[in-house]
Amino acid sequence: MTRNPLALSANLGRLGHCIQFLKDADRRYVGANPLLAGFFGASSASDVIGRRTTDFFDTGIVERYDELDSAVASGRTLIDRFDFTYDHTGYRKWYLYARTQVWKDGEPIVKGISFPLPQRPAADRIYSRLARATDLIAGHLAEPPAMEDLAQSAHCSIAQLERDFRSVLAQSPKQYRARLRVQRAIDAVRSGMPLTDAALEAGYSEHSALSRAFKAFTGLTPNQFRATLPAS
Repeated sequence: MTRNPLALSANLGRLGHCIQFLKDADRRYVGANPLLAGFFGASSASDVIGRRTTDFFDTGIVERYDELDSAVASGRTLIDRFDFTYDHTGYRKWYLYARTQVWKDGEPIVKGISFPLPQRPAADRIYSRLARATDLIAGHLAEPPAMEDLAQSAHCSIAQLERDFRSVLAQSPKQYRARLRVQRAIDAVRSGMPLTDAALEAGYSEHSALSRAFKAFTGLTPNQFRATLPAS
């Protein structure tokens, strides 16, 4: 877990099909794979290194990505979020992305992966519904939205939303929220937050509930996980 903070992301098992990158604190790419180069229209990954998103895209998309990088720089890990964006040709496509902060040579680095979601019948409607629902879940971890509220935000029925979660994310909305809560707790523990506060940060009413969920996902209790972290 300490070696890969994105361990809870569904994308981790399909990295070979993901855009991958590393950015330094100045938002310059210090790591990139060929899929990112292709997304930008660059000849090779080496043509991306040392450059910023502003070298490839207009202000609107750059500002949105800067917001994500700022959230990650504050210690947040974002897993399995939906993004509708366009490549260098103007072709628009849905991606499932995850981002986290790692450290390299003592410096903070933003690590990102993005999986291009398959084109399928009614893909835009399905991914749009999931984007709205997952945004609502991520913004209300302490008090989970009712399924009725999630369906209303997605502009569909509860049954349809549950089918969308299963078909794209291979999990229920409840399971999705559980993973986000554990990830939030992991981030809190990594930051040095006391375990009681980490539990509250992730929406758990008591420390024992956090411990059970934490161990179910990571195989470790919060204290055992903390013991694996490098000394600050």
